[in-house]
Amino acid sequence: MNHPAVSLLVALSLLCTVITVPGGSASTLSSGPNTSRTIIYVDDSNIHGPWDGSLQHPFQRIQDGINVSTNEDLVYIFTGSYNESLAIHTGITLFGEPNTVLEGKYGSSLITLWSEHVTVQNLILQHSGGAPDDAGLHLYANETTLSHCTFSALRTGIDAQGTSGHHIDNCTFSHNGIGLQLSSAHGIIVRGCTFTQNAIGLYCTQSSDILVLKNLFQTNGRACFLTDCHNLTLNHCNISDNSVNHGGVFLGRSSAISITQTHVHHNGIGVRITNADAVDIQHCSFERNTHYAVLIDTGSTKINVTSCAITQGLRFGGYIVDHSHCTFLQNNIQGNMLYGVYTLQSTCALQGNYWGARRGPSITDLGCGDRIHPVYGTLRSFPWMTHPFPDAGALWTENEPYWNFTSEDLVRSPITFPETDTDGDGAPDWWEQKWGYNQLVWDDHEHLDPDADALTNLEECYTDAYGSNPFHQDIFVELDWMTSADPSYTNKPCDALLTEAIDVFAEHNITLHLDVGNLGGGQELPLLTEFSFLDLVDLYWHSFLNDDPLNPRKGIFRYGIICDAGPDVNFPFMGWDQFDSFLVSTQLLAEQFPLMNRCRLGMYAAVHHLGHTLGLVADTYDGIDNIGTLRPLSRQWFLYRNYQSCMNYWYKFRTFSYSDGTHGPGDFDDYAHLDFWFFKHTDFHSPS
Repeated sequence: MNHPAVSLLVALSLLCTVITVPGGSASTLSSGPNTSRTIIYVDDSNIHGPWDGSLQHPFQRIQDGINVSTNEDLVYIFTGSYNESLAIHTGITLFGEPNTVLEGKYGSSLITLWSEHVTVQNLILQHSGGAPDDAGLHLYANETTLSHCTFSALRTGIDAQGTSGHHIDNCTFSHNGIGLQLSSAHGIIVRGCTFTQNAIGLYCTQSSDILVLKNLFQTNGRACFLTDCHNLTLNHCNISDNSVNHGGVFLGRSSAISITQTHVHHNGIGVRITNADAVDIQHCSFERNTHYAVLIDTGSTKINVTSCAITQGLRFGGYIVDHSHCTFLQNNIQGNMLYGVYTLQSTCALQGNYWGARRGPSITDLGCGDRIHPVYGTLRSFPWMTHPFPDAGALWTENEPYWNFTSEDLVRSPITFPETDTDGDGAPDWWEQKWGYNQLVWDDHEHLDPDADALTNLEECYTDAYGSNPFHQDIFVELDWMTSADPSYTNKPCDALLTEAIDVFAEHNITLHLDVGNLGGGQELPLLTEFSFLDLVDLYWHSFLNDDPLNPRKGIFRYGIICDAGPDVNFPFMGWDQFDSFLVSTQLLAEQFPLMNRCRLGMYAAVHHLGHTLGLVADTYDGIDNIGTLRPLSRQWFLYRNYQSCMNYWYKFRTFSYSDGTHGPGDFDDYAHLDFWFFKHTDFHSPS
């Protein structure tokens, strides 16, 4: 409990105050001639007492300091790790020294805030429970300031419901189901924050007057998921390297939305606008987004994209469908692989843009300029610009401090076993004897992976009863199936299809273990007729993890859900912090391919998306997820017709196999490029 005065003065200077320490039990912090506050000290190293909250005798527990506080008091917490669940009923400031940790130990929520005008600074909140209502911080009162806090390994980082006036500054949200959740919230400022490796970075619903300013979103399943929102501004943000399938900003049933001066780089979808109205996108840079830079659908209207750079898309620049109406003006649209702008049954004004060539956009894929799709609906592109706009795109660069963030994988507790372990290396004696290890000699089984399948020896021991072999590559997949609305049909894959898929992998010396109730998981889920991506995250936590963040199946099993109709036809997703899951909608697939067997469609799609969790994504090879291959005799079809892989859309519903690269020009050796670690060490950074 030896705390140098200089440490205290430096920390309190952040509060723009001056400290005096009288001889009594509590210190007075003066911030003006007519105001004062009581400083209450907490130090977890004071294990023997006495405890009165003074600098000499700080409380050991934070809640004890909170309990004696009144409005405007300061609870000053010395560096340490505090295993507590806090409730705040007074308008206080909670201030932590560097590396002050509020440790939940995966129990429940960490802080519940009931009083207005609370400030929380410099705390690390980590390891909440996995139940739906567990969170790092629940906000049930208005006018909260949260600054320089870290929210990590939580079901939800911050949950703010029905409140207003919050300022969230320079906080980090990492490895959470949801980073920041705003429900029926109003007048919120989120500034200078980092969101990384969350299933959803920012989730905002039924909220208004939200400012999201100078934030970084990186390696999230969805960076921003916004529904039923009004008057929301996303300004000067960096939304980069999120999920290669979804990943970016998703707007649904929202209006008066502004996205300005924002970098949207290398996401599956840069911005998706669904059934929205009055959305302005100005001076944004869209670069190397995997599928779509801007996707507008479901009758969205008054969508304006102005002075943006939409470049180097791996598939589409703009994609406007389903009776939507939009305007693209003074943009540089160039270098997008399939289409600069594709429209279908929609109205799109495209005059006054630069298309990468003096002669304007191309109608076929043989032209110099970016291609447009002028069939169905109304598309007007003339006149176009013959030179690029010098000031299109976001007018700031990577020199900003929030351009990039390096996130490390979440450290999980090693798997333990109750059986005898003579050498204390974690693996029980019987397993070491079975696989040729000496039970009297310590081995680093927590990290050993002799077959390079991303399963350590301890993980192979955990799955030994399921046929795992530490010297032969194994892939484990749990498949849950949702009850079908058609009582005559089941979404559970039949045994014959499971065996067929397993046999294909066996031909390449990989044992595929498909769990449909036979390997400790795999179950029928209740029917959900309509569910969103948020519901999908909840299914991941409840049905796969059993609401247990320490469930050892995470990092061993990939997880798939087969249903009638989910939030999309079929796609891989992040349910927590890694790209380890996928969803397949068999009814929607059957509507697209009415002549094919529905159950077989579902299994083909499952193996395709299993490939994504193995690192086979569009960045790996241009023939993967290339919708252009579905047009016979087109350029893309000719380029990749020999790529005989289920990762090629042309073959997706014809084979369970990936390609071995032996089929001629344009083929690719998928098997040589399988990244077994991708589902547990996900990195979406673009290779170029």
